[in-house]
Order: sequence, then C-alpha cells, then structure tokens
Amino acid sequence: MLEKYLSYFQYDLLASMPVVVTVLPLILIFYRQAYVDPTFKLLLFFLISKLLIDLIMFHLAAQRVNNLLFFNILIVIRYSLLSGMFYYKFESRFVKSLIFPVAVIFSVVTFWDIWYCNEDLINLHIHRIVKYALTIESLLMIFLTLLYFYEVIKSLKIPNLLTFPFFWVCSGLLLYYSSLIFISPALHYSAQWKKLIDLGLLDRIPYSFEIISLLLFSIGISFFSARYYARH
Repeated sequence: MLEKYLSYFQYDLLASMPVVVTVLPLILIFYRQAYVDPTFKLLLFFLISKLLIDLIMFHLAAQRVNNLLFFNILIVIRYSLLSGMFYYKFESRFVKSLIFPVAVIFSVVTFWDIWYCNEDLINLHIHRIVKYALTIESLLMIFLTLLYFYEVIKSLKIPNLLTFPFFWVCSGLLLYYSSLIFISPALHYSAQWKKLIDLGLLDRIPYSFEIISLLLFSIGISFFSARYYARH
C-alpha cells in the first residue's frame, strides 16, 4: 500500500503537494491559538475537512478509483465554512444577513448540479465534476473578498494591513478563486475518469494557486496573537 502511495505521489507531484501543505496552516492555528477567533475557528474546520477529504481522494486515486464525488462534496463544505468566516468580519448588518441564506441556496444548487451531471449517482465510476457550482462558488467568494477589502479600506480601522492576519487569508482566497474561475467551466468536460481531456498546463493552475493560497493562510496565521485578540 505504501508503495502505491509513494508511486502516485511521484506520478502527480503537483496535485499531491496541497495535501502536504495543508498541514502547515493547521499546525500554525494550534501553535498561535488562532482558534480563539471564530473566523479562524471556521478556517480550522475547513482545513481539517479539506485534509480528510484530500486524503480520501489521494487514497482512491492511488487505487485508480474515481474520487470526483468527494471533490463535489468539498465544494459545499468549502463555501459554507469560508463564507461563514466573513460573517464575523463584515460590519454591515445587511451583508451579514445575506451570508447564511446564500450559503444554503448555494448548497441546494450544488446538490442539484451533482444530481444533474450524474444520471447514475450510485455508479461512482462514471461520476463527474459539477458543471455550474464551481464557477458560482468562485464568483461568490471573489465578490465577498473584494467587498470586504472595500469595507476595510473605507473604514480605515486597520493601521497596517500587512500585519493583519485576515488580510493574508483574503489574499489567498482571492488568488485561488481568481485562478479557479477561468478553469472551472472546463473541468466538467476535462476531469473524467475514463475520457480524460488534456488541457496541458491549464489544469495545473488550480493546484499551483492552491499551494500559494495555503502559504498565504500560513503567513496570516503567523501574525495572529491570542493575547492581542483577548484585549480586543
């Protein structure tokens, strides 16, 4: 079994690296006690969920088993937890009131998309990536991130953005989803277990930016101070 894991890791190094890099921000959250902040607690839950699903997907891929069902499930978990972080950061009550309803609607749309794209849900061997949900997720997260940046700049309450932990988290989200939005419409057609369509370097972009975003998360978490948070 270990030989299969090592062989697949070497076979697709770029796709496997995010699984390893995810451990870094997880360790830093516990080390810096960032979980005392509700925002970073949700980030912690996301990273744990992501790591578990990534490990399941890595195991299935190493066994040459279709793992795209878990990719689709992660979309719902990822958006629900990451959008929830902004609930604790936005000052606008109107924007905050929309976050949870939008998350519920998005979850329903994603489950419909999974059903729509897969006529036989029981047959995981022919399971395919969603057609619309990934693009919608990218648009919503980019909008939330840019809206938060606008609110922060307008309020002028943060003296130094470069030492503000959530700024780095938002930067990572913006980079990742900005790259994903260009490739997501093609993933439904390219990421198939039997008939793989080669997009060249294009399908490597999300993995690269996922690694960068996780590193930016880590930078932000490293600036977190539990004592400073407690005083505020």
